[in-house]
Amino acid sequence: MLFLDIDGVVNCKMTRRRHRGLVGIDPRLAKIVRTIAAAVPDLKVVLSSSWREVEDGRETVEKHVLPCFDVTPVFDEADDVRGYEIQAWLELNPGVMRYAILDDNSDMLPHQLPHFFRTRTEVGITQELADRVIAHLTA
Repeated sequence: MLFLDIDGVVNCKMTRRRHRGLVGIDPRLAKIVRTIAAAVPDLKVVLSSSWREVEDGRETVEKHVLPCFDVTPVFDEADDVRGYEIQAWLELNPGVMRYAILDDNSDMLPHQLPHFFRTRTEVGITQELADRVIAHLTA
């Protein structure tokens, strides 16, 4: 299971394209995310990004990055809720044994930190980080 954020992961400050007020998908970074799916058999992606809340957001992710198995629930617009949204999804879907969280924000719960792979907003996902996610998910 891969909980996937978009802004700061599959795009970065250098990404020039815009999509309905959001930074678009960087094809180079999307390709790096796809290397994770190629290396992890039966990987399911859960969209945890705010893109799940905008019209055509999920469709854009599925077209340019990966198909999404599901999305996390949406909580209030309060800060620091991503970890709680992921936890709620996990509680609604018991039996998930191994997961990774790709995000550029650090608002995860303490017990999620071993599964958390933080990108840098300036550069997005790197192949080195993707390799670490692959190792974590296939260990």
